[in-house]
Order: sequence, then C-alpha cells, then structure tokens
Amino acid sequence: MTTTTTRVVDYPPKPVVDRAGLPPGPPEWPLVGQSFKYVFNLLDFIQGAAAYGDLVTLSVKPALVYLVNHPDLVQELFVTNHQKVGRGRITATLQYLMGFGLVTADGPLHLRQRRLMQPQFHHRRIAGYAQTMTDFTRQHEQNWQDGMRIDLAREMSDLTLRIVVKTLFDLELPDTVRRIGAAFELSNNYIKARDNQPPALRRLFHRMPLPFTLRFRHGLSYLDQTVYGLIEERRRTGLETDDLLSLLLNVRDEEAENPDDAVMTDIQVRDEAITLFAAGHETTAVALVWTWYLLATHPEIQSRFHAELDETLGGRTPTPDDLPKLAFTERILTESMRLYPPIWSTGRMTFEPITLGGYDIPAGAALTAPQLNIQRDPRWFDDPLDFRPDRWTPEFRQELPRFAYYPFGGGPRLCIGEGFAWMEAMLVLAALGQRWAMRHDPAHSIELEPLVSLRPKGGMPMFLTRRG
Repeated sequence: MTTTTTRVVDYPPKPVVDRAGLPPGPPEWPLVGQSFKYVFNLLDFIQGAAAYGDLVTLSVKPALVYLVNHPDLVQELFVTNHQKVGRGRITATLQYLMGFGLVTADGPLHLRQRRLMQPQFHHRRIAGYAQTMTDFTRQHEQNWQDGMRIDLAREMSDLTLRIVVKTLFDLELPDTVRRIGAAFELSNNYIKARDNQPPALRRLFHRMPLPFTLRFRHGLSYLDQTVYGLIEERRRTGLETDDLLSLLLNVRDEEAENPDDAVMTDIQVRDEAITLFAAGHETTAVALVWTWYLLATHPEIQSRFHAELDETLGGRTPTPDDLPKLAFTERILTESMRLYPPIWSTGRMTFEPITLGGYDIPAGAALTAPQLNIQRDPRWFDDPLDFRPDRWTPEFRQELPRFAYYPFGGGPRLCIGEGFAWMEAMLVLAALGQRWAMRHDPAHSIELEPLVSLRPKGGMPMFLTRRG
C-alpha cells in the first residue's frame, strides 16, 4: 500500500517591511502587536479592523497580514495578480490533512490538477449524484418525529457525511462512515488549534508526541488507510464505479510527455480525494445549518419557502430539473451564504511583489480577504445584517461588484465543487422542506465559531414540526 511522503515547498521568505509605508491598521500592543486579539477574539478583531480602510495592516507577531476589504481589491488579488500569488504557507496547517490537493497546491501543480479535474465536473456528471442525495435525505428524516428537539448542526453533518462518502468512495457501511466522520472532525479541530499558534510553535507541537497530536495522527492514519486501500483495490482489480474516486483514477493528462506522468500518482489521488471530501462535507453542512436557522427565525419567509415547494413539486421528490423552478429557494440559499459564508475568509500569499490599493506588497506577504466582512458591507448591501432573499433580483446581481459576493472564492481558484455543493444544498433543502418546518430553540444563543468553516458554536438546536 502506498503511504504519504513529505513534500517540501520552497516558499519566498517572509518579507522585512518598512513599517512607515504600510497601510493603516489597529494600534499595536508592545511586543505582541495584535496577536492576543487575533487568537482570542478573531471575528471581532477582523470585523473591527475593516474600519481602518479597504486595505489594512494587521500586526500578528511575528508576521504582518494585509486585510483586504474592497471587492475591486479582491479582484486584483484573485484575478489580475493570480500568477503572482497562491496559497503558500498560509495553508501549512491544512496540508497536514489535505497534502497538496487543489485547495493547498500552488504553481504548476495546481494548474495541472485544475486542468485535469475541471472537465470532469460537468453538469451531467454532477446531476448523476442527485438520486443519492435525495435518497439519503429521505432515509435520514425517517428518524425525525413531530415536536422533536434535534441538534440540526449534527443532523446536517451526519447527512452530508453519508452523501459525500457514498459519492466519493461508494461506501455506505454505517461503521465505516462513522469512523471516517470522526477522523475528519478530529482533524478539523486539530487544524484550528494549530492555526492559532505561531508557526514555529505549531511545527514544534506537531512533531511532539502530545495527546492531541497523537489522536490527530491516529485519525489521519485511518483516513489514509481507507483511501489508499481503495486506490490499491481499484488499480489492482480495474473495478470502475460512478464515484468521484474513479473519476480521479481515470483522469489522463494528454499533454504529458512521459506516459507514466499521464495519470495521477497515488499520493495525488489521495490528496484530491481528501480535499473533495472536506469541501463536500463540511461546507455544505454548514451552509444548510445557517439556512435552516434563518428560515426558522423568519416565519414569513419559511412560509413562502414551503409554498413554493408545494406548488412546484406537488409532493414528489425534487430532481435537478426542478431546481431552476425553485427561484425563491435559490434566493434563500444565496442570501444565507451572504450572511454566513461557510468559508468566511480566503487567504493568499505573494510569490512575487504586487501593487494593491496603491501600496507595494512584497513577495512572501500574507493577505486575507474575508467574505464575512465584504458580504456584510453596507456599501454593497442595504441593511446588510437583515435576511432579505428578495434583494437578489437580476438587476441587483448585475449592479453588484463582482467580488462583493464570493462564497466559493473566485478567479482560477474558484471552488471546483461549486456545482456539486449548490445542487446538494438545494435538493436537501427542498426534500426536507416539503415535510418539515423548523423552530429555533430560543434558549440557545447564537455564537459564531470560526474554524475552517463558520460553524455555530455549541450546535444548532431546533424543534421539528411535521407539515401536512
């Protein structure tokens, strides 16, 4: 069985910057800069820092981070300068889990993998997974009862976990799915904990046999054994299924000079599979949770949502052909991901110097463009904290700056699974909304938890009401 190997990347050194020429930013504390606020109150810190301008300097000792708060600057960063920037060392912790998949890869590797994988995510192939999505949704709701109190965060996580394990690996044994989910959850928590540490300390703790680190290694080992075992079996037997793993194994690079380089290595397949797993499970679950929360706390919108489902579907299970007809449901999901983007901030590192907002940004600099800031900016959205699905008219979309709304990122690094995630979220919303109404438990206060995705801290308790 193939095992992971260490892959070394030569990043530009962290720059020495003339602080007199930096963009404005919050005041620094002696010795620690703003690191204390960054670690212990990250969202308030990031959102508060936006008041200092469209490009802001954050002093997170020992590093400087440039905070990008304007759609035009995001476009310059993601599109205009895409050849000069990448993910770099800002995804170093994610690489513990994902290796060098599309989310974390840079340069020629990212371009090659993107070129090979993009054509496979066409509409017809994605639509082929719709039946699995709706079947699993119907199975999942069988355990629900009228008046029942559930943790919707856990319910949506369990449901999307089953869907992604089936569509990615063609696995559905409950114990296997549970263990894969537990290993991923442990990895997610580990990544967030390590991300909050200075890089030198992070690397030190990652090498030490600490209990948290050992548990992470154990969980990651199970994921690796599962994925590499499936890869070895498929290569040995020639077995082909309709899952995404078969897609990865069958991709061929027609531009490769050496036939041996025309297919992905086992390591590349593993890294892309884990990356697709993370994107297909975590972010979709979080998007669904926040959408149900907004529906539950806006009864009039939830009633209109139910009316559209009843009129369009007439009680039958939704299919991809129905999605264009569910215009109000689409606006609900769009507005939900504006207010609560699952990926709440997107980072880049400069590989070459760039100019942004009139400032010279050196090679090796870290920049972050938080969707949570820009998508709640009153310059682009009236009453930005209000849940208003009806704002998303064709005219409004046309007038909106390109990067005032980018829950799936943008430019050459636009999320390759956007179509898959969007279809899954719409089908799950429609299938469950046909039969259930949600009411949020008023005893539970909502608090944002910025992990890899924007989760609700402490879950999302809901009361179920059976419709009809």
